[in-house]
Amino acid sequence: MPSFTLRRRQLLTALPFMTMPSLMKPSLTYAQMRVAETTLDIFKVDVATHRLDDRVVTLANGRKFRIFRAIPKKAAPATGYPTLTLLDGNAVFDDLTAELLALVPDLVVIGLGYDTPRKFAMVERTLDYTPPKQGNGPHVDPARPERKIGGGFEFLTMLTGDLRSAAEGDLKVDPSRRVLGGHSFGGLMTLIALFRQPRAFSAYAPVSPSIWWAQEPMRRLERQAVWPKADADRIRLFIALGDKEQRSNDKGPAPTGPAPETMDLIARLSKIPALSVSSDVLEGHVHGATFLGALPQILRWAV
Repeated sequence: MPSFTLRRRQLLTALPFMTMPSLMKPSLTYAQMRVAETTLDIFKVDVATHRLDDRVVTLANGRKFRIFRAIPKKAAPATGYPTLTLLDGNAVFDDLTAELLALVPDLVVIGLGYDTPRKFAMVERTLDYTPPKQGNGPHVDPARPERKIGGGFEFLTMLTGDLRSAAEGDLKVDPSRRVLGGHSFGGLMTLIALFRQPRAFSAYAPVSPSIWWAQEPMRRLERQAVWPKADADRIRLFIALGDKEQRSNDKGPAPTGPAPETMDLIARLSKIPALSVSSDVLEGHVHGATFLGALPQILRWAV
């Protein structure tokens, strides 16, 4: 039988030993996201549990990415380190703290980002983290002709190929304990990976996935997914979202509950025998706050 857990709680109820400032940064509006620059304070402090590095890599196809890593100071176990790979790596490591890493001293945390001083590479992530709305590859966005969308399939090839090699190549990694996560468009890309290549990772953690942005393409991918046999190890899935989220193109009053599209998705996927599904509705969280609100849970869930 499928496993399904839904929780509704307020942030930090499970973390009484941590103070609010150690976790929270102000959430950003869409306009602020476009221009906000990173400070990457995590690289300026002593982190007791992990050593940190980052570098820009150029893949065989010419694409450049910036890879951030927090690697346990402990030696890898015989089976290798568990890994948590998070999209929008610039923003992830801009928000990451030594206190958060202390929760998971045995976990490798990888942030896949872009060669930019900004928290979000808006053009690149819009291309890489979205499904095609026309055909099977990237195309001009009909709503915004200055940008391209629909490169999620090509990005998945990089994610499980050259990017994985660049991020993990010098580490002893447990291939059965790889977790992928992302927020907003990054959450959408996390679901694309789940639907297209369920066994590419052992677990998936989309936060506030922008399902509304591509409802039909995502439903089509969901219908086309080929799930492993029920008697195999189940794929873990954790979906988090807020109850005050508003679409970027919605100028109406703030919503009073979680996104119906996402709640419907949770209900459908909970019926898939190959999946072990859990979720959390973060009370009082707007869209820009949900990733940091869910991050402590995701870190511990990943191990």
